[in-house]
Amino acid sequence: MPKITELLKKPWFLGSLVVLFVGAICWNIPIEKRKYGLSQSGLVTDYTGLLPERVEKVVIAKNRNDLQRIVKKANKNGQKISIAGLQHSQGGHTYYKDGVVLDMRTFNRVLEFNKQEKKIRVEAGATWENVQEAILPYGLALKVTQSQSIFTIGGSLSVNAHGRDIRFGPLAETVKEMTLLTPKGEIKKITRDDPGEWMKYVFGGYGLFGVILDVTLELTEDDLYTIHTQKLKTSEYESYFNRLMKQSNTAMHYARVSVAPSSFLDEMYVIDYNYTGKQAQKTSLKKEQGVRLSKLALDLGRRGGALEDLFWKSQQIYISSLDGKEITRNNAMRSESTFMEYTKPGRVEVLQEFFVPVQAYEDYINELKQVIPMNDKKEDFKVHNITVRYAANDNLTSLNYAKEDMFGLVVLIQHGLKEKEIENATSLIQKWTNLTLKYGGTYYLPYYRYQTKKQFRKSYPKWQKFADEKQKRDPNHVFQNLFYEHYVK
Repeated sequence: MPKITELLKKPWFLGSLVVLFVGAICWNIPIEKRKYGLSQSGLVTDYTGLLPERVEKVVIAKNRNDLQRIVKKANKNGQKISIAGLQHSQGGHTYYKDGVVLDMRTFNRVLEFNKQEKKIRVEAGATWENVQEAILPYGLALKVTQSQSIFTIGGSLSVNAHGRDIRFGPLAETVKEMTLLTPKGEIKKITRDDPGEWMKYVFGGYGLFGVILDVTLELTEDDLYTIHTQKLKTSEYESYFNRLMKQSNTAMHYARVSVAPSSFLDEMYVIDYNYTGKQAQKTSLKKEQGVRLSKLALDLGRRGGALEDLFWKSQQIYISSLDGKEITRNNAMRSESTFMEYTKPGRVEVLQEFFVPVQAYEDYINELKQVIPMNDKKEDFKVHNITVRYAANDNLTSLNYAKEDMFGLVVLIQHGLKEKEIENATSLIQKWTNLTLKYGGTYYLPYYRYQTKKQFRKSYPKWQKFADEKQKRDPNHVFQNLFYEHYVK
C-alpha cells in the first residue's frame, strides 16, 4: 500500500494513468452502423430511414441481359422499377411503393483499363474504392469523385456529384461514354456528342431515365500534393479563393466554417492541396484512422454550447496538424466517414447542401446568422458542421445546381423525430432555402425533402423540360421513385 501511495505522487505515473484511462474510453466507444437498406421482405429505407416504404421485391443485378428482360417485362405488366446502390441518398430516390428495386451492388466489374489513354470502363455498381484499387498500381487517379470512396459509380453519377478538385467540373464531365439500358428496354452505347442528349438527363437524373450499365471514365496522374491549411475570417474567404483560382499550383481545396457559439460563422479553416511536381511512388490506399477519437470529439460537439466550442478547437488542432504534410491524389479522395455514424433513438442526422454564387458568399453568410441559432445547446435543431466546396458552372445536366460558379455549403444537421420536431426542422430549412434563393443560389436534391415544391421549381427552373423528357423517353413511367412522385410528377 505505501508503494502505491508513493507512486501516486509521481507525475509520470499519474500521467500514465490518465493516458490509459483516456485510451480505455476511446477503445470502448461503440462505432454504430445505421440500419437501413434493401430487404426481401418488410420495409425498405435509405440512409436516414425517414421514408420507409414497402416494395414488391428486390432483384439483385446479375447481368445486362437479365436486367433488360426485367425492364421489358415491366413495360408490359405496368411494374415500376427503382435503382439502388449503397443508398446514401436521403429522399426516397432508390425505391417506390410496391415497386421492384434493382440492387446494383453486385454489378461491379472493371471491364477495361487503358493506362496510355488514361481511361477505365467499369460497371455502375462498383464503388470508387474499387476503381482506385484497380488504377493505383499504374500511378493514376480519378479526375473527380466525392470526398469519400464509399459510393457507387452509378449512384454518384445519378446525383451528379462534385468533389474537392477545383480544376475540373462535376463528375459528369469526366465520363467519355456510357452503356445505358433505356426505359423501353434498349441497350445503347452513348458518347458525349450523342444527338439524343441522354447524358443530360441520366446524369443528375436520379435513376429516372434508365439503368447505367457501365461508364468509361477519364483518369489523371496520381500526383503528390503538399497540404496547406490556414485560419481565416469569413469575410476574407471570397478574396482568398479568388486569388487561389488565379494561381495554378493548387489542385484541390475545401474549407470548414465554425458553428461554435464563440466564433459562429465568423471563422473558417481552408485546406489546400498544392502540386509538388512529383508523382506518387508505390503508395497504398489509406484506411480509416483515429475513428474512435474522431467520434469522441464529434459526440461532444453534438451536445452544443461550450462543447461545440471544444469540438471546433479540436478541429482547429487537427487541421493545423495537416499543414505541410504530403498526400497523394488518391488518398486525398478518401476522407474518413465511419466516425460520423449516428444511431441515437428518437433522433436523426441529415445532410443538406446549399449552393450560392461565389461573389455573394460574404453577404449570404452574414444574413444566415439571422436564420439559424448561434447557440443550439437547448435547441432541438442543431447544426454540427458546415464544409465549403467549389462547384464550377455546369452546362451539361438538366437539373443543374451550379448555374454559375458556386460555393456548396455541405451541412450536417441533427433533429428529433417527433412531429413538432420535424416541423421545426422543416421550417428552419425552408427559411434557409429562401435565403439561398434570394442570393441566386440553389439546394442539392439527393437529400430529404424538406423544401416545398415551389422552392424546388424556383431552384430548378428546367424541371418542366425534365418532366417532358421523362414522359417522352419513358412513356410507361417504368422508372419511378419517391423523389419524382413528390416533386416532379
